[in-house]
Amino acid sequence: MGGAQMGRKVGAKKTGEEVLGMPHVTLKDVEDIMSAVQRERDDDDDQIVGPSPASVYDTVEASVKYQSYVLRQNRDMESWRRAQGLRIPPDVVYDNQSLPTLSNEELEKLRNLRPNTFAEASQISGMTPQSLVYLYHHVQSRNRKRDSKKKVVVQES
Repeated sequence: MGGAQMGRKVGAKKTGEEVLGMPHVTLKDVEDIMSAVQRERDDDDDQIVGPSPASVYDTVEASVKYQSYVLRQNRDMESWRRAQGLRIPPDVVYDNQSLPTLSNEELEKLRNLRPNTFAEASQISGMTPQSLVYLYHHVQSRNRKRDSKKKVVVQES
């Protein structure tokens, strides 16, 4: 390696979108990089990559930078839609020790109404989406622990 290659890092190529998704990188930075690469490859001054209109900078940067959060939220929403019909075990204990993030009001309503499914729980006045998701994860965790204990018992037999 010599000459023009001396100062360059060798690594995987990234798309403009991948670079823009990095912290502290702006759309202007990506455009500058693309222009520099284009100038390196062509001796022509014709610019294929022109600057974006100022009005789109914030929108493009936000959509790329928050894309992973939106995808995760969509997965969570889909998981919640599938969970609507799942049964809540009748022996779930609705107290602060088991469900510390739920308010006293939510716990009282759950104790009094004892919903059979997550769909029923979601219809209870005052139940927040955050609390419903926490309850869902609590029930799923209980089920996983129960299932792993069954596997141990079966394997020992």
